[in-house]
Amino acid sequence: MKLKPYIIVSFVLTLCLGGVTVFFFENGRYLLTILFLIVTLYLCYHTLKILSKLFRDIDDFAEAVRYRDFSKRYPEAVSQRNIFYKHFNAISETFLDMGRDKEVQHQYLKRILEVVNTGIIAYDTDTLDTLWMNDAFNTMFKIPHVKNINRLRKRYPILYQALRDMPLGENRITTINTGHQTIKTLCNACTFQTAGKTYLLIAFHNISATLEEIESGAWKGLLNVMTHEIMNSIAPVASLADTLKQRMERIKGDMELKGYAEFEDVESAMETIRRRSEGLLRFADAYRNLTKNIVPDIQPVNLSEWLKSIYRLMQPSLEQKGIRLSVKTDNPSVTVNMDRSLIEHVIINFITNASHAVKDKDDPAIFLYSGSTDGNSYFTVADNGCGISPEIREKIFIPFFSTKKNGTGIGLTLSREIIKLHNGSLQLQTKEGEGSAFTVFFKQKSNF
Repeated sequence: MKLKPYIIVSFVLTLCLGGVTVFFFENGRYLLTILFLIVTLYLCYHTLKILSKLFRDIDDFAEAVRYRDFSKRYPEAVSQRNIFYKHFNAISETFLDMGRDKEVQHQYLKRILEVVNTGIIAYDTDTLDTLWMNDAFNTMFKIPHVKNINRLRKRYPILYQALRDMPLGENRITTINTGHQTIKTLCNACTFQTAGKTYLLIAFHNISATLEEIESGAWKGLLNVMTHEIMNSIAPVASLADTLKQRMERIKGDMELKGYAEFEDVESAMETIRRRSEGLLRFADAYRNLTKNIVPDIQPVNLSEWLKSIYRLMQPSLEQKGIRLSVKTDNPSVTVNMDRSLIEHVIINFITNASHAVKDKDDPAIFLYSGSTDGNSYFTVADNGCGISPEIREKIFIPFFSTKKNGTGIGLTLSREIIKLHNGSLQLQTKEGEGSAFTVFFKQKSNF
């Protein structure tokens, strides 16, 4: 028998028995009165007990709904005769299914946000509390997870300002210096509301490598055209100047005109034209190296031992200049797959630049480091020199640009191209008046 009919029958039966009890009492049949009164009271007690338990179950279920606790299961045995329990369980199962579906969607979206190579952060626009920050964001800017973005204000002021001033609904290229590196990012932001709160969601896509690739391709194309045109135009001039000089010498010998100032001036002019033409040809040929398809000879190299060999190579010349050179590693066993001769060209270029940066220091020093971090192997060339200003920092990898009087502006550009051939990355840390550090990162599992 189901609960609702059972309660109704019990209630009607209780009323009937109560009426019979009153009838026997009025007719003086006290023994039957007592008997029916006991039965009536028991039936009333039993009915009230069932109702009381039902109300408690309803209160418990309402409390479970309030706190979203649907783990309790109510007995559905036939002996209980309680259809409400079946409904309670059905409602709980529905909420559990909804919760499971929501959790699956949450985990699905969470995995998507974790695997994408885009830094994402969302924070409360009023309290600045962080709602979400994916691993790509932490990795991109080398920062730990923070509960409130105000904690970035002092240590990462540029990033903090970018988070606070990001315009809505438009793409913006933003350069962010975290102190560890300078990153060019394509950013966009939007707002959303939930639970009565407004959140700002910002996505940062690292486009430094893309921009470098585009910039490198553009410079290579320009250099191809320039070197081709320069060499085609200058080669005949150099050849003609040399030919004219030789003819002038023969004419002087045949006509016995030695000592004539006019002929000597012409000879000098021809020699100057030839010399400068050949110099320009060598200059163009040097820049043509940037456009050559270099095929690296990849071999495993122990970074620590390799840096020690670089130390032995460079230390005597630096010591003559009064520059202190030191080498240190935090992991002597790190091995990298690389073309040793090409990467030596890179590190020697870094050391040469560093020697110019420290020349005016009282205690000039250059430091070589190697090790591994975040799944990457690295080596660093650091100095305590003059540092690089933000204006120059943006230009140092541009071909032809040099701060040295006799510099060609090719060293860092070629170095970056060599590093790209190794699927590596180059990071620069610098501060005016304190020094600079060039760090080359290699993936520990090389593709070569």
